[in-house]
Parts: sequence; C-alpha cells; structure tokens
Amino acid sequence: SATVGTTAAGGDTEVAFAFADADLDAYIRGMREEIELVKAAKERGAAAKTPEERGAAAQAEFDVNTIPAAAQAIGVSVDRYQATRRTVNRVFETLDFQGKIPGPMELDTARASAEMKQRLATDPFTELPPASATSLRTRLGEASAVWIEYMNLVAVAG
Repeated sequence: SATVGTTAAGGDTEVAFAFADADLDAYIRGMREEIELVKAAKERGAAAKTPEERGAAAQAEFDVNTIPAAAQAIGVSVDRYQATRRTVNRVFETLDFQGKIPGPMELDTARASAEMKQRLATDPFTELPPASATSLRTRLGEASAVWIEYMNLVAVAG
C-alpha cells in the first residue's frame, strides 16, 4: 500500500500505488460517478433557498465526500480506489502540465519549485510500477478523458 506525505519543505514524498487493470476500471467508473455527484451537488446549490442549503451543496462537491460515495456506489474499497485515484491523477497532472494531454491545469514554470521542475522533466509513467504503467498507457485516452471532464467541472468551472 502506498504512503503519501510531504517533506518539511512541502515537497512530494508520494509513492506510486501499484494498481491493476481492475483498479483502473474502478478508477474510470468511480470518476464518472464522482462527476455525477458533483453535477448533482452543483444543481442542489443552484436551487438552494438558504445559505445552509448552499453550504451543504458546496460541501457535497468536495472530493473528501465524492471519493467514498463513488467507491461505495461502484462497490470497491475506498482505500484502494483512493490510492489508485491519487496515483493516476498525479500522472495526469504531470502530463497536463507538460502539455501532453489537453487538460485544464496551467503552471508558470518560471515560478515552479525545484521539485516541480524535476517532475516536469521526467516521464510520469516511470514513477509507476511497470504493470501499472502498461495498464495506464493502454487506457490513457479513456482514463484521461474522464479526469479532464472531472477537472473541468471542479477546478475550472467550480
């Protein structure tokens, strides 16, 4: 199981989770479920009559709530889904910053930390166990499309 933390300087100390094909299937299904959960929460927020209702709807959009709800909805372990999601999303963030997928994230590389510059100079697939890297490369189009849709929903439009 992967451990995640930060160094005292705030840098990444992430260890890639060794996910299997079934985990990647769950990631794609789970992210689709999270998209639906966020859309439903946004609709509740738009229809809310009180500040309390708007606040509850906004809270429902947060990944701390959508991750366990999606895992439960698709019938997988929350921990395993979250570990796969964290690892796959890190690859997609790097690919997006590198301009290799058409995601919504932007980075001013002139102001990036030394750790981020190093991350951008490497192939993010090399951080993965070989079987996980092969699985993700095989399903890159489908998996990155659901990530991009989710990120556009929560990061850009949100």
